Amino acid sequence: MAQYMLLLHQVPNYNADLPREKMLEVTKRYMAWADALRQKGCMVGGEKLAAGGVRHIRVKDGRPVVSDGPYAEVKDVIGGYFVIEARDTAEAETIARDCPHLAISSTNWVEICPIDDMSQARAAAS
Repeated sequence: MAQYMLLLHQVPNYNADLPREKMLEVTKRYMAWADALRQKGCMVGGEKLAAGGVRHIRVKDGRPVVSDGPYAEVKDVIGGYFVIEARDTAEAETIARDCPHLAISSTNWVEICPIDDMSQARAAAS
C-alpha cells in the first residue's frame, strides 16, 4: 500500500466565528471520518494545525533567516493534514472525496500528495 498526505487547505480564519456547538459538530465529523478509516486500516495519522505562530526559514546570503508567516496576501492556509494508505492514487482520491473538510466550506480544498517510500534509500545509506 502506498501512503498519501492529504493537506487540508482553507481560507485564513474561515471558522473563527463559528458558534461552539457548530465547531463541536465539525470536530465530531472529522473524528468519525478518521475513525472509520482507521477501522479499515487506511489511516496512518493526522492533526489539526494551530492557527498562527507560523515561522518560515529561508536561506539569504548563505545563512538561514527566520521570519513570521503566513503573510496577509496568503489566499489559503493549511489547516491540518492526514496521512492515509491506499492501493493507488484513484483510491486516495476516493478517500479524500469523503473528507469532511470539503463539506464544511465551498472554499476548502484537499491536496493529495504521494509519499515516497524511502526505506530502500535509508537501507542503502546505512
